[in-house]
Amino acid sequence: MPTYEGLRLKILKYWRVRLANHRKKQLKSTDFTIISNNCWGGMIYESYNLPKESPTVGMFFMAKDYIEFLSDLKGYINGKLIFINPEESRWKDAPQVSGDKRFGTYPVGVLSNGKNTIGLFFLHYHSEKEAREKWERRIKRINWNKLLVKFNDQNGCTETEVNRFMGLPYKNKLFFTCKEWPNLSGGGYTVIHQFPKHDFIMASYEPFGKNRYIDITEVLNSL
Repeated sequence: MPTYEGLRLKILKYWRVRLANHRKKQLKSTDFTIISNNCWGGMIYESYNLPKESPTVGMFFMAKDYIEFLSDLKGYINGKLIFINPEESRWKDAPQVSGDKRFGTYPVGVLSNGKNTIGLFFLHYHSEKEAREKWERRIKRINWNKLLVKFNDQNGCTETEVNRFMGLPYKNKLFFTCKEWPNLSGGGYTVIHQFPKHDFIMASYEPFGKNRYIDITEVLNSL
């Protein structure tokens, strides 16, 4: 039986696709790049019926690795990507990974900037070949002049990662969360109320258009 979250995602996908061309007409430009810690970026491109101009589409990072990725974005983008057996991942015992029955069915990569390595979980890819081809194709599409960097409180996110994200020197940043965070330094964030209550924001509650929390079209037009 579908879960409440699963049903929400199916219904929202219908509205994302159905109204995509209407949203697209409201954009000032369409050549922006979204860097995201989960599948939100891909959802936004779908919401505006746009080609996916980001290598982070269809995948997710653990929070600690994502902040490391952002700390040297160009270094990692130009770094070496290899694929490993999922059971070799250093995150294989993390509940956010091992607790998902899909783990082991999708490609898992390790990306190096020459100094450190991070894990990439290609959740919506069927093979290593497909994941590599799309990664390499999309890194060439990045528009460094119109970059939107998004983070949320999923996948092991702690106050440390939130504070590091807020302190990163990106002009355009979004942080979605389902709770208040103490002692944040730099910038603001969007608290989204969801049902049922959870320890982190669920994918179906991350905004893809305009709602009472934020207007994504307005954000994209400001890039």
